[in-house]
Amino acid sequence: MSHLDSTLDTLYERHLELSNKVDWGYHNLLPWERGRNFNDDPWSPDQGTISPELTVAVETAMLTEVNLPWFTSGLNAVFADAPSAFRNFVHTWTREEDQHGRILDVYLLLSRNGEPEMRDRIRKNVIGTGWNIEDSDPFSVMVYTSLQELATRVFYLNLARAAETQDPVLSKILRVIAKDETLHYAFYRDAAKAYIDEDPSRIATVCRIIPQFVMPGFGMPNFRQRLQVIAKYANYGIYAYYQNVLKVVLEFWGVLQYDVSSGTRDARHTLDQYLTKLQRIAGRQTPAAE
Repeated sequence: MSHLDSTLDTLYERHLELSNKVDWGYHNLLPWERGRNFNDDPWSPDQGTISPELTVAVETAMLTEVNLPWFTSGLNAVFADAPSAFRNFVHTWTREEDQHGRILDVYLLLSRNGEPEMRDRIRKNVIGTGWNIEDSDPFSVMVYTSLQELATRVFYLNLARAAETQDPVLSKILRVIAKDETLHYAFYRDAAKAYIDEDPSRIATVCRIIPQFVMPGFGMPNFRQRLQVIAKYANYGIYAYYQNVLKVVLEFWGVLQYDVSSGTRDARHTLDQYLTKLQRIAGRQTPAAE
């Protein structure tokens, strides 16, 4: 067994140990007492427990999470010939992620936040459209998933804080989901770091992936408008992404500290331009403004 394989196995075992400590069942967190029959008591906009803006944020999260079958299929294909730790992790990750979309969907129904018929149509459309992974290189996907999992964690925690005064039950649900995302991020982040340490030239791939990064929900209807609502009312926009996601990952991997070689010069230049642009946009925003 190579040193890299051994490191990945250790990371996977660590994940299992930590995830077992935070394991949860969605049946214990949902407000079942709020449930009513929609046939006997039709939905109306005044029945919700949170603002329409926070409802959009929770719906967007749910509509992203429900594409889990497609995410799993894509990751299985990418890691088919990768070390076994990745294949094992994808199965464990799927088991843990399965509850996220379900608990958010059922919460919205029980608490009557958002129009259920419209959301049902959008959910079916999103799942029917599916999702295709755009890169077949395992390391590239590690970089992407590191960013995606950390971004999701920060989003859920910011949304939990925004929901605290409107519905503490929702806030608790979001914080529990964020714990899963924290552990998923840690696995991919440390796995990517192990690959970089083995071959520092992989920094060029990191520099290439970061400017192309978009969240996997970008294909859902009105995604850009949804992001604007989330930035304003759930405090997760460009500022939060730049400060709490991108800078964190770049520092952990030490990307900006690596010497620029001939093989990484173009990719690093593209990254530097991207960071300058993002920093300028983020500088015009504050957490309060978002």
